[in-house]
Amino acid sequence: MTRLFLFAFLLCACAPRRTPEQLALIKRGDCAELLRAADAARAAGDKRLARELAGACPQAGLESLVAATRAPAEAFLFCGRARAALVDRGTTPSCSPEKVVELQLALRPKLTLGPADSEAPADPFLQEALTAVGVELNLFYDHDDPMVFVGRVKVAVKRVESQTLARAPDPSGAQHRISATLHRVAARAECQVELGSRTRTIHATEEQRDVTWAAEPRFAIAAKFEPQLAPEDELRKKAVITLVRNITHALTSSPPENLDASDAPTCMAYGLALAVATGARMASVSGVGDADKIAACERILGMPAGAGIPVP
Repeated sequence: MTRLFLFAFLLCACAPRRTPEQLALIKRGDCAELLRAADAARAAGDKRLARELAGACPQAGLESLVAATRAPAEAFLFCGRARAALVDRGTTPSCSPEKVVELQLALRPKLTLGPADSEAPADPFLQEALTAVGVELNLFYDHDDPMVFVGRVKVAVKRVESQTLARAPDPSGAQHRISATLHRVAARAECQVELGSRTRTIHATEEQRDVTWAAEPRFAIAAKFEPQLAPEDELRKKAVITLVRNITHALTSSPPENLDASDAPTCMAYGLALAVATGARMASVSGVGDADKIAACERILGMPAGAGIPVP
């Protein structure tokens, strides 16, 4: 018993004494205050204090803080702050994997797309799609110096007819099953996109279907000879717009490292890019990356110098 008491006493003696301000902060349990203070402790090299401060934020408190934070980049940063201070995934407080993915998808940093060879002709399909949805997705076309290289968009349209059964109304409105022809038109768009050190082929398909039938005298059903389908050009445009949305989704999980340190979303995406490139989630808080860019992001994000860009 004496030895156990002595061991406990030595542990207490070795533990650092906290200032009244730190103890009051821990007692309040305000997650925003605690996580910002944990950033300062990490930047100062006091990982133990950082863990203690972040650990004083209750799980429900972090969830409420993230839910109440309207800007996705700021909410994503709070998740990253907790992860950086506590290090181990799954240690509370922490954001759920589902919440992390949701916030990551909502970041939408400003990116430019274009060909790897500036001498190549402009891609009309890509330009038209970015004109339609680029502002919404924060994607823009840059022929001369794009952040993301995109190969030429290819679109193919295929028409298929097959026999089927369909429901058709008689003059009274009653439905009958009759022989019919199914008309299917599919536009498939694809292109190659540079994602980090890899090149991936991204696909998208838009499809329309309709049925036609011959007259059915038994039920006084009139013939329907022409399928009601959109023009092929319209289907092509829809397919390329869907392709651009799929490119956005792919870039969400693998953003380029040549992002500008211009705002909070691009800074958080840069932190993600470093994590993907190195395979280490905490790369940008461990001295990895462009020092000037990280310092600029620390100022933009309101982080203390040396705290890096913590991503969850």
